[in-house]
Amino acid sequence: MKYFKNLFLILLSITIYSCSDKNNPIAPIFENNYFGGIGTERTYKETEKWLKVGSNLPFFNVPDTLLSRVYLTKDQLQSGVVFISNYTESVEPIDNDFYTSWKLTLPQDNYLETESKGKSYSLSNELDSLLHNKTYSMENYRIGQDIFLLTNDAVMTINPSNLQANFPSVPFIKNKLQISDSWIRYEFIDTTTHKAIFETVAKVINIENINIIAGNFNAYKIKLTTYHYNPDYSFEEGYEYYVPYVGLVLKESNMIVNQWSSDTNLTINFRQIIYKELVSYNFVK
Repeated sequence: MKYFKNLFLILLSITIYSCSDKNNPIAPIFENNYFGGIGTERTYKETEKWLKVGSNLPFFNVPDTLLSRVYLTKDQLQSGVVFISNYTESVEPIDNDFYTSWKLTLPQDNYLETESKGKSYSLSNELDSLLHNKTYSMENYRIGQDIFLLTNDAVMTINPSNLQANFPSVPFIKNKLQISDSWIRYEFIDTTTHKAIFETVAKVINIENINIIAGNFNAYKIKLTTYHYNPDYSFEEGYEYYVPYVGLVLKESNMIVNQWSSDTNLTINFRQIIYKELVSYNFVK
């Protein structure tokens, strides 16, 4: 199956903080806000494992000579860990340059942007460094600004038509979730036929109690399924868990990935398991 990795990342924390409209001119007024106003920060830990298809065996085999030198422990290596990221997402006012260049139509204070910064670890990069007698250190993790429009019904993704005509703006998260709610989270449109080539559908399937680093929460469980129409097939991308006035607290997926390498011109197949949990948060209303 082809795998489209979502580039949208939303992050969380432990003390709830609120702010008045005077200090926070973009204060949302929604019944259940899952996003947060300016100043909201969420810190996450994300782990990615690569396993051999149809098994619990690690995809990467670390040479015995390097076992004592890699960052990961023996247990992590045996469980297939290949990436670890620790980062904080901040919610900020939209940048003036973005607002002008993207020709956004509503007043500037209708929009927010998020930016994620932190540190990440890659087993493959560390092995490459060790094999070439180089020193490896945790890499700076940064995801550029993602732009969102606040509405009375949802937080919308913003993809201006002059830049990304085939990615229409769609609800990223609805402001008030209910079991059985569903909506299109991502969509890619063929500019010739004007039909969807693929789309990801989010559906609220339950309310579950989960226990993570940031605490214990009753969370809305959202199932993500991606549908491809040329050819026609679908696959489950996993689950996200949202808590009102906290945001995304957990994301987990377990699927088979076919990934093409430009270096070898070969496609590799592996089982990818992603687990992302909230470590801490401050939520600004």
